[in-house]
Amino acid sequence: MNKIIAFFFYFANVWVVNAQVHLGPGQAYANIELAFKSNAIKPGDTVYLHAGSYTGYQYITNLHGAQNKWITIRPFGMDQIDISGTWQFASCSYLRFEYLNFKGNTKNPGRLFSVDNGGSCLTQSKHIVVRHCSFANVTDPNAIAAFKFGGVDSFEVSNNIFKDFPATSAMDYNVCHSGIIKENRIENCLTGGHIKGGASDITMERNFFINASQDSWVAFELGGDTGAQFYCPSENYEVKNLNFYSNIIVGGYRGLALSSAVNCNVINNTFYNCGQATMRFLTTSVLYPALSGNRVENNIFAFGNSAYFNGGKQPAGAASFSNNLYCSIINPVFNGPYWDTPDLDLIKDKNPKLFGSNTVIFQDGKNNNFNLVNGSPAIGKGKIVSEPKYDFYGKAFSPTARSIGAIEFNRATADHEVLDEHHTRSFKIFPNPAKNYITIEAKEIPKQIEIYNSVGVRLLISDFNSRVSLNRYLPGIYFLKVGKEVLQFVVL
Repeated sequence: MNKIIAFFFYFANVWVVNAQVHLGPGQAYANIELAFKSNAIKPGDTVYLHAGSYTGYQYITNLHGAQNKWITIRPFGMDQIDISGTWQFASCSYLRFEYLNFKGNTKNPGRLFSVDNGGSCLTQSKHIVVRHCSFANVTDPNAIAAFKFGGVDSFEVSNNIFKDFPATSAMDYNVCHSGIIKENRIENCLTGGHIKGGASDITMERNFFINASQDSWVAFELGGDTGAQFYCPSENYEVKNLNFYSNIIVGGYRGLALSSAVNCNVINNTFYNCGQATMRFLTTSVLYPALSGNRVENNIFAFGNSAYFNGGKQPAGAASFSNNLYCSIINPVFNGPYWDTPDLDLIKDKNPKLFGSNTVIFQDGKNNNFNLVNGSPAIGKGKIVSEPKYDFYGKAFSPTARSIGAIEFNRATADHEVLDEHHTRSFKIFPNPAKNYITIEAKEIPKQIEIYNSVGVRLLISDFNSRVSLNRYLPGIYFLKVGKEVLQFVVL
């Protein structure tokens, strides 16, 4: 009898931990705020959004999961949803947001999503994960940022799409600590955003910025200028210990800014054809103005019409440079880079590696293929550093002959080609385009398969399975790699 009772309570507890809360038309709750106010969401629950339109402002405060009982918020199955209101979560913990699509519209043109501390450093939100979501179409300049973390510790923002914000920032991080921002695509924005306000110990890695800044703005800024009332009491810096690793920045007005930043690392990135200044070095903070101890190493700076670094007067210790490669994509002879003011003489790179357009660096930079070609001067010429460990694709950097730039060279990557259905020799996939799954038909069963997104981020590596579910993939273009062959497919 005791065993039976124990058995019953075990499964009762499992059921409680894995309970489901359903939102949307015809469900128990119309939206997440109503479910929260009804006390329906418990630690360990999964909150499912069913097909429908979710509008209006949703405010949630003090919603908490637990270390082994995260609250997960995601669509139900393959249901198509439209979140066009604003979601704000204050002083929450152990929340996971997955596969959600947020879109601005004329009725709700402002911020799409935010997590904050409720206005107090004593009630920071903690353990927040946002992954495989999309944020798009904010046109209101008063929105400031489409996506905002204001007082969040221990967080992850990964594999999201931020797109089409002509008048506002894609994302802002203020008063945040111990986080990772990785494998996101940031496209067509006023600015990709910033990290500031006493933020520390945050890594941005393997992100792809394309046309992510407009006139006078930058694709991303490490630092800034924060009002005194917003800092937490223990913070005496604008930003410190930030890492910018293995990112690719293409086009836009300016690339990356270091603004009153302390001990930040810009290592193994690729900058391509930024319109005005590729990097800026600024003293912006009134309270904590020091720019010091920053490292700029193993980066490729590929310049178009502009080859500038700019900023105001900085002390000698503001930034150090090592093993960077500078090249022109339009001029056969290149004598840059150009530091637009003598004020920067104390920090500018003393030993730049310079190459003109006659030296081929990438496989096809014009089409955003930044894999290194055989013979590229970036191969094996990087400084040996402990971080970043992985390149833009998630591949390990060589421990003995690290390349310069965001992508480590290897012959397998350099030699494989993307094939169409008429030229693939060993396998084919169908249906293509697909919605729910793809089927792989191979002449010989391969050991493993890989799936990459359109910017080259690997999303899957697994043993061979003839049927692959697509329920985790947003609509778009993807690549299936089998051996050295790669086939493009479309998810509807």
